[in-house]
Amino acid sequence: MSKMNFNDYGRCMATYNSWQNGVLFDLCDQIGDVERRLDRNMFFSCIHNTLNHILYVDLRILTVLRTGEAGPFEPTTIVADDFETLKAMRAEVDADITEFVEGTDHSWQDEIRELPFPDGVTRKLPRQLFLVQLFNHQTHHRSQITSELHKMGLDYGNTDVPYTPDLPIS
Repeated sequence: MSKMNFNDYGRCMATYNSWQNGVLFDLCDQIGDVERRLDRNMFFSCIHNTLNHILYVDLRILTVLRTGEAGPFEPTTIVADDFETLKAMRAEVDADITEFVEGTDHSWQDEIRELPFPDGVTRKLPRQLFLVQLFNHQTHHRSQITSELHKMGLDYGNTDVPYTPDLPIS
């Protein structure tokens, strides 16, 4: 394999996240709506709300990546209340992420953005950092869900990046 650059990183992580989200949603489909909405004392209460939070933040970060701007942050936003819509939207956003990282205009990577954060601090950050955060955020909250699935006796399987099917590297 040749040395990776930031564009390679984006493509690999988009492929990885799409794979992991597919596994996650397939397992969550199996447990049914009652189990998905059961208050498990998670940060966002239940699996369903956590899946919504991940999607909401992905949409926000994609906006920052595309426009450099971000609106007000409402972390408990429910993007889709029913699971089938949520599952379809997850697949669409994963496709949007892939389309974004496969784009040919990479000029956004050279830009610095000054944005206010929920802690009240305004930070100047490279827009590249938001792509890293998109993938990190998904992984963080997926692990909360996979922990709950494990408690239910469901094996989530491998989460290691090198096992990702069809990694776009040579």
